[in-house]
Amino acid sequence: MTQPVYCAIGDIHGELDRLKELHDMVRFHAEAELGGTEVTLVHLGDLIDRGQDSCGVVDYLMEMEARCGAACVNIRGNHEQLMIESVRMEDQASRRSWLEWGGEETMDSYRRRGLDGPPDHHLDWLLGLPTIFRDEAQGLVFVHGGVDPDTFPACGERVQMWTRRKEFFDTGCWTAPDLIGQTVVHGHSPTQDSLPDIAADGRRINLDTGAVYGGRLTAAILVPGAAPRFLHS
Repeated sequence: MTQPVYCAIGDIHGELDRLKELHDMVRFHAEAELGGTEVTLVHLGDLIDRGQDSCGVVDYLMEMEARCGAACVNIRGNHEQLMIESVRMEDQASRRSWLEWGGEETMDSYRRRGLDGPPDHHLDWLLGLPTIFRDEAQGLVFVHGGVDPDTFPACGERVQMWTRRKEFFDTGCWTAPDLIGQTVVHGHSPTQDSLPDIAADGRRINLDTGAVYGGRLTAAILVPGAAPRFLHS
């Protein structure tokens, strides 16, 4: 069986127009460079907050997932988690953090559509998203924040959504046997130069290139046996 080709996309943060532009670039690349090969899209979380149209991003990705099935994977990030805790669970500490870290812009995106906030079907969908996705045959781990380099895969959702542990960023510190031969593709930690951060041994790829901070929205095309190719919008 042919191994799938993946396209991982870093933190979107409500940048709907740039996401659509990047999807168009990925489709063109697949036709021009990959002979029309089907590409599985993996959106690495932080779909919402800070940008102009978080509501639109959720609508767009929900529709894409319904239409494409397994060829569209969406991962829950810490910003989705904060919105769930703020709105569904009515946690006041989470709400304060969420509104400060971009939730106000998200609420505005719903109000522009005549809504008081995220509707139940958005919250249900976000709550149902995985916090990690693995292709064990290819040695690929997709996650928003990262993993625990000592206990993987026995690291919980909070680690997967939130970690910035320095030992995770240094692949030389990875001790978990299950990380041998694995490449972790993640976002969550904006790079300073708007370029992907790739570990020297290639085993960790950070695709949060700060789209909402004046940087770029980045996709990594992951073809089995080939070096990653990067596209930006």
